[in-house]
Amino acid sequence: MIDELAMLEQLGLNKFVEPSSLVDAVIDERENPRKGIAAPWSKLHGLFEIPTQGVTLFGGYSGHQKSTCANQWALHAAAQGHVVTIASLELTTPTLFEMLAGQSACLDKPHEDYLRRFGEWLDGKLHIVDHHDVMTPEDMISLIRDSKRFFGTDLFVLDCLFQVDIGPELDNEKRFMQQLAVTARDYEMAIMVVHHARKPQGPTGEKIPPGKESFIGSSHIANSASAICVLHEDKEKSARRNNGEEVDDDFGDFTLSILKSRFMPWEGRISLFKHERARLLCNSRHRMYQPVDLTMEDKKCQYEESSITESASEGTTNTFPMNATPVSTSEIAPEMMMNFGASRS
Repeated sequence: MIDELAMLEQLGLNKFVEPSSLVDAVIDERENPRKGIAAPWSKLHGLFEIPTQGVTLFGGYSGHQKSTCANQWALHAAAQGHVVTIASLELTTPTLFEMLAGQSACLDKPHEDYLRRFGEWLDGKLHIVDHHDVMTPEDMISLIRDSKRFFGTDLFVLDCLFQVDIGPELDNEKRFMQQLAVTARDYEMAIMVVHHARKPQGPTGEKIPPGKESFIGSSHIANSASAICVLHEDKEKSARRNNGEEVDDDFGDFTLSILKSRFMPWEGRISLFKHERARLLCNSRHRMYQPVDLTMEDKKCQYEESSITESASEGTTNTFPMNATPVSTSEIAPEMMMNFGASRS
């Protein structure tokens, strides 16, 4: 029997392992834990990360800012030093770039000079797939693998699953999700798949946050994912704020729920708040978010000291890593100065 196992091992066909040989691997993982893609919000730090070598299903109802949140996470990952690729098959490439630039500057429409400097800063950190039509599952898998081979992609964002022509057969959904999972594992990368949830019938409608069973399609989509995140917007609160009415800010504009996390023990939800000017989600009702420093130099944040202290005391500051400090006011074009303090509470 042992001789037969040795022969199989020599042929590369042995799929068995002795438990005693796994001790060193376990110790190594303890001492060198696998790092995922950290969230832009400190509320999730230490609780949840997008897993590397896994597929994260990121969903919600149509119009609940799924793409905004996914792109914010992707930009944060790029600022942390991860190589990111985004395949936004619904947004045009210029629209996606402008959204990312606005999130970087904490502005709705950054000045032309900022756009140019942001593009130069982003080169090599984040790659955008210039394709806006339906793709076959085979082409999508090839695209993801090529992004790893050519760019060293750590995080690939597929937005959204509807733009992959899987077909009506449920087995095709299962096969595609399995291929994504195998690709994530074999190529040691994180894959985020943005997908729609079906709105429940009845008077409550989309007031109820989606669950794991809410994703359009078969259960294979959720079952194959290593992690599931669901974003839900309080549309009634949003409408009142848009109408200038007073709202209760003791609870957030959004809830982000972690419904599945195969590699981290925490599941739960957090509240997030809509930024005043940019398409960003923030930790607290102060609606503060730290812009990216395109110079990567050590410059003091422009926010008022009192605002930073107040927010930090609640443990709600949003920050990029220390080596990605905010843009100083001396670098902002005069036309932008009026709007650049948008992330102050």
